Amino acid sequence: MATPKKKPNPAGLIAIANPNLAKKLNDDEQEASATQADPQAAKKKALDLASFEKDKWKAVLTLNMFRYALALYLIGLITLPRVFPNFASVNKLLYPGMFKIAAITLLISAVCFTIFTSTKKFTLSQILTVQFVVDVLLAGALVHATGSIESNFSLLFFIIVTTGSVVLRRKHALALASGATIMLFYEHVYSFWRANAVIEAKLDTLAVYCVILMIAGWSISYLASRLRNAELKSYVPGSESIEEFLVREEKAALAAALESTNGNKTEAAKLIGMSFRSFRYKLTKYDMG
Repeated sequence: MATPKKKPNPAGLIAIANPNLAKKLNDDEQEASATQADPQAAKKKALDLASFEKDKWKAVLTLNMFRYALALYLIGLITLPRVFPNFASVNKLLYPGMFKIAAITLLISAVCFTIFTSTKKFTLSQILTVQFVVDVLLAGALVHATGSIESNFSLLFFIIVTTGSVVLRRKHALALASGATIMLFYEHVYSFWRANAVIEAKLDTLAVYCVILMIAGWSISYLASRLRNAELKSYVPGSESIEEFLVREEKAALAAALESTNGNKTEAAKLIGMSFRSFRYKLTKYDMG
């Protein structure tokens, strides 16, 4: 009687190249086996993961609602004084045209980002990066139009940096804080250089603002990264086995290689260190073209 072939152990193969990954996969498999004994718990975890993914996109949509509110408020500052003469407008509006364009652009950007987030044609990180870059540019325009560093709209830089530091990765958050600092610096220098003494040079205030922006960007992004790492460590896959995990990761690697090389299979195979024949076999195996 022929003995059945023993099922290969992928974790054993992985342990040769990466013992840490093999240990993590074994731990995940043990936790997944324990979860299989309780179908209700597995179902709950699957629902929790799906809910978490939806919540991330909902959070971005909610964040975009603040852009709508700010844009409508700015437009109201422009239009309401014409209807109600006693309505308090912006105290120091040096460039009304720039202020109006910035307000309308902010509203248009909010609509565009709502569409991008709803359709999910771009990744979450791409949408967030573009959003905050646009926010910094528009904040610079609003501050320049309303009296430079003395303007109340200077607070927008702090709001943008603190919000971005929570949702972006640390290097992107620091880049955002650096961009806001550079924008604020050049805006103020240009304002008192070109405004013929209408704007006073306040380099001490500028220095304090820049330091606070960088400290806020670093500290908040650090705390946010610690929280994200804690969430990742507490993540337990549902009923996914090691084999299923490896297949999913391999498919993702193949797709990412094809995307990076614009569909060039030869270059994609080189990118992930496979022969062209093996790469083509994997694509056929997983029905990926």
